[in-house]
Amino acid sequence: MLNHSESLAEKFIKKGFWLYLFSFLVGPLGYVVKIILSGDLSVDEIGLLYGVLSLVGLLSVYHDLGLTESLNFFLPKFIVQKDWTRFKSLVMYSVGAQVITSTIIGLILFVSSWYLAEHYFRSSEAVGVIQVFCLFFFGINIHSMNMTIFGVSQNTKLQKGTEFLRMLFVVFFTLGLYLMNQGNLITYAWTWIGGVAVGILFGSIFMYRSYYLPYLRDADIIYDKELVRKVIKYALWVVLAANVWWILGQVDMQLIIYFLGTRDAGYYTNYLSIIGIPFIIITPIIGFLFPVISELHGKGDEEKIIAIKTLFYKYFAVIGIITGMFMFIFGPTIASILFGEKFLMSGVILQYSAFFIVCNFLLQINFQILAGVGRIQERVKILGVGLLFNVILNLILIRLYGVVGSALAVGLSWIPLWYLSDRATRMYSNGFDMIFFIKNLMLSIIMGILAHYFILPFFVDISRVSALILLMGTMIVAALPFLFVNLQEWKLFLGELRKLRKKN
Repeated sequence: MLNHSESLAEKFIKKGFWLYLFSFLVGPLGYVVKIILSGDLSVDEIGLLYGVLSLVGLLSVYHDLGLTESLNFFLPKFIVQKDWTRFKSLVMYSVGAQVITSTIIGLILFVSSWYLAEHYFRSSEAVGVIQVFCLFFFGINIHSMNMTIFGVSQNTKLQKGTEFLRMLFVVFFTLGLYLMNQGNLITYAWTWIGGVAVGILFGSIFMYRSYYLPYLRDADIIYDKELVRKVIKYALWVVLAANVWWILGQVDMQLIIYFLGTRDAGYYTNYLSIIGIPFIIITPIIGFLFPVISELHGKGDEEKIIAIKTLFYKYFAVIGIITGMFMFIFGPTIASILFGEKFLMSGVILQYSAFFIVCNFLLQINFQILAGVGRIQERVKILGVGLLFNVILNLILIRLYGVVGSALAVGLSWIPLWYLSDRATRMYSNGFDMIFFIKNLMLSIIMGILAHYFILPFFVDISRVSALILLMGTMIVAALPFLFVNLQEWKLFLGELRKLRKKN
């Protein structure tokens, strides 16, 4: 499953090709869906639809009792050892737990849908949406099992290709309803079900051909008491970590729904879509760190882990600064282009958290390292601090400033998360190039000032298509000074890759 003859650089370059090819294909598909929905549904309906989806995501942390993420830690080691018996056994443990817990949680959510609609969402329309997403909850958890196995074996082509097919069919179904004028809250909710069904179908076919037949068909399923003990111990910490992580990611949306209502939730969900744009670029490669770090840790190759963190920190810190400045200047413009003038507020919300995004980029790197080396307990503690900080700030700032206060609270909570996770992974650091960072920070400030005074006025009173073309042109032109200033750094980066290309 793993190609052990590949060097570290080859892993990132070859696997990264498929990661980014499909990420650039999948990312826009999600925005096509949201653009269609934002044009066909009201702000309140958008808030309700994605509010229910957020609640389902919040509950998904319990769907397998932490066993799925445990696969990310244990399976790479079994692949290295070619221990297909324990590989297959652990997968079956996880599948069994997933089916049972997903069914129980889905039934509880279905039965309580009337109560949640009346007392939580305060909308009678929420009943049908919740009930539809009960089925989605079950399906997406089965789909995630295939994605996890593709991921731990570093088969980025199958992992991202299957996700691309799922999202492509969601777009087809959504566009079909829109063109036939049959779109509403319930029918649009069913498009998610159709997409996940397609994902399960293709994922299962790929799994059978690429994994079961060549590796797992002749392997036995055994009860290994010691393996079960280790997995359960790790999984319990995973449940705690995932629980805190998902609550941290969803608590703002749920508090907005409860305190401010579905209209502000509608603005906020489209804000989340905008701030998620840069993660289309960085999440695939950062997410790929987990199986790579786990494999390196299993081999005891700590030096390469240090090299990875040092390189990723240096460049993603600068990418975060540039991204934050761009979003702060063009936030309302981006919201208007994507979702129309009625969602201009989504761009204003973005401006309150844009500058904190660099902390999010870096903490993502730290968390992947902690997970890859098995220090899940420390991640739980760090996330617990961040969650407490986030909830307190949300309760205060939502009351003071409304929906923008929540974005500010989330941004501020990224700071302690980054700081604590950085301390926890400091043994894998080899210094930080402060000169490189400050140089790009100053350039970002200068480019931001110029864009505000000389570029932003051109976006007034023009069509969404013209604004999109102008924005893309601005991005291309703005990238040129950074490429020129950092030309020497790119040469050094290529030099580091050549070093990593040396065979183990």
